[in-house]
Amino acid sequence: MLNLTETWWNSTHDWSTGIEGYVLFRKDKKKGKGGGVALYINDEINCSEIRSDGMDKTESVWAKITLGKKATRASPEIVLGVCYRPPGSDWDMDRDLFNVFNEVNTKGKCVIMGDFNFPDIDWRTSTCKNNKGQIFLDVIADGFLHQVVEVPTRGDAILDLVLVSSEDLVEEMVVGDNLGSSDHELIQFKLDGRINKCRSGIRVFDFSRANFKELRKLVREVDWTEELVDLNAEEAWNYFKSQLRRLSEACIPRKGEKTMGRSCRPNWMSKQLREGIRQKQKAYREWKKGRISKESYLGEVRTCRDKVRKAKSCIELDLAKGIKTNSKRFYSHINKKKTKKEEVGPLYTEDGMEVKDNLGMAQHLNKYFATVFNKTSEEPCDDGGMINGNVDMEVDITATEVEAVLEQLDGTKSEGPDNLHPRILKELAREIASPLARIFKQSINSGVVPYDWRIANVVPIFKKGNKSDPGNYRPVSLTSVVCKVLEKILREKVVKNIEVNGNWDELQHGFSKGRLCQTNLISFFEKMTDYLDKGNAVDIIYLDFSKAFDTIPHGELLVKLEKMGMNMKVVRWIRNWLKGRLQRVVLKGELSGWKQVTSGVPQGSVLGPILFNLFITDLGTKSGNVLIKFAYDTKLGGIANTEKDRDTIQEDLNHLVNWSNRNRMKYNSEKCKVMHLGINNKNFGYTLRAHQLEATEEEKDLGVLVDSRMTMSRQCDTAVKKANAIL
Repeated sequence: MLNLTETWWNSTHDWSTGIEGYVLFRKDKKKGKGGGVALYINDEINCSEIRSDGMDKTESVWAKITLGKKATRASPEIVLGVCYRPPGSDWDMDRDLFNVFNEVNTKGKCVIMGDFNFPDIDWRTSTCKNNKGQIFLDVIADGFLHQVVEVPTRGDAILDLVLVSSEDLVEEMVVGDNLGSSDHELIQFKLDGRINKCRSGIRVFDFSRANFKELRKLVREVDWTEELVDLNAEEAWNYFKSQLRRLSEACIPRKGEKTMGRSCRPNWMSKQLREGIRQKQKAYREWKKGRISKESYLGEVRTCRDKVRKAKSCIELDLAKGIKTNSKRFYSHINKKKTKKEEVGPLYTEDGMEVKDNLGMAQHLNKYFATVFNKTSEEPCDDGGMINGNVDMEVDITATEVEAVLEQLDGTKSEGPDNLHPRILKELAREIASPLARIFKQSINSGVVPYDWRIANVVPIFKKGNKSDPGNYRPVSLTSVVCKVLEKILREKVVKNIEVNGNWDELQHGFSKGRLCQTNLISFFEKMTDYLDKGNAVDIIYLDFSKAFDTIPHGELLVKLEKMGMNMKVVRWIRNWLKGRLQRVVLKGELSGWKQVTSGVPQGSVLGPILFNLFITDLGTKSGNVLIKFAYDTKLGGIANTEKDRDTIQEDLNHLVNWSNRNRMKYNSEKCKVMHLGINNKNFGYTLRAHQLEATEEEKDLGVLVDSRMTMSRQCDTAVKKANAIL
């Protein structure tokens, strides 16, 4: 753990505070410069932040870690706090801080560290000549806390303190050395107790030592035609998977899990650089003992700092040069500079119970994710014959098609629940294209979708808001990479079919070739600004579906695919691909149980986005008002000069609501907004069902801040601020 006070950080430091292998909890000073505290905890330690209304009033940050295998009465959690009390703090500030001391003291063992700026306290006798210091001593005594720093930390004063609920919590305390340009002494100590580590335990392939030449040879030796000839799609897939996994294990060693210690050193920390740091530390001790001058010590500091900067620059130059061949390595380095990685939880159940262990949180999240699904609807499509005149012909998939898609795979992505890594599939593209093409054709034309292609490992991604609320996490599905290869081939065939039949949605800009956020914004606001330039009042309604991807009813989707004239073998395969799906949440190597997926299209799949687009193709207006879509983000805009104009917009809004009712989709009323534009706008109150839409002066539209005056100044200022922060 590493604790800092007086960080002097603000929002511009968000891209420079991350330390690889550590979780950062921090609080910056709310107003003005200076102050600020930070607490870094190794990411293998089971930890979570503690927050309360009282803590928010103070310049302090709090977290808890677990000792032993789990928290028990005999081996409880330890609360860690880092505080900064500025010199000359008034009584209100001191009272708020002391109240927090009392609050955390009820939670069990605690270690409170920080710069408290009480230079007048004599810690040998626990006395103080001024009133503020004496009150602080009384608070410590009343809370049965022990102050364990015994030597000065700045000049002749003990300003930096370590307060513990039990003296045996810390050991081997050393005061000395420095950190950066601080004039305070560095305090180092060991926390007594067995730390509960939260390693994932996952062993991954070490591709740097892989023998791909031997692996290709072994795969070519398998007589795939002979082995697969009498097998159905499920059996053929299982045979292919087992053979490829067996041969991969023989040719590719695995890495052991990450451990604390040497392996956690940054990649720029060479042996020579470590020696330079030791020289700097030695010079510091010599200077403090009066054996060398301060100038000599500062010379060592500058030399060491220059070496560190040069080492980091060399690493970053290498990353920049290799961005085209390995972009993941580059962006991984960039992401490590962020304030902190977003940890999951702790979560709270509906009855207020805290869930903090990884398995428990995985189970709780999966239970929540399953609650948003629509119940299974009756599927009207029939297994036999043609429906509505649709073709029902064999689908041909060639080895050439499969090989081309395999070669395009990103070898740095994660594997799916079938444990076939995309790097292996990419390396073996030529060798496995033919057996996979055979399995794909058999699956499509028979309608049999292997079990592995209908299950997903779900990764919870924090969006925003309260981290203890499972509703603030987005489920992203990691599905079979091999199935994604088939999905990509099918997607091209589906798109071609839709284009031929003239069913393409001209209002849709999401997940559409040649269309993107920019085309959506330009198309819509060109029309809106044209209305405004002609002196019209304009109303724009922003619509938001609730859990859109997760709630599409499968039956209604399949009916629409049939009506679009899609090949019935493809429709049948999609039905079986959606039917009987299962998902589980994966959190730091812990797996929840399986939950049935009764609606929606998998987020993270290839077919999912285009199926969503096809599902909402018939979402439109009755009048000449402008409607435009980007996936599920929908905007409705029109002239609002007269009562008739506004009634027309309301009628279109009602029409959209009726569509959502028929298709069992729900609008999130709280997130749907109206923006009134134009100097003569009457600010009419539109309703969504019985809910009156909230009027907004500013809205983030596909990442761009749009305001009611149609100016881009806020968007430009925000973009510049973010860019400067990164620089």
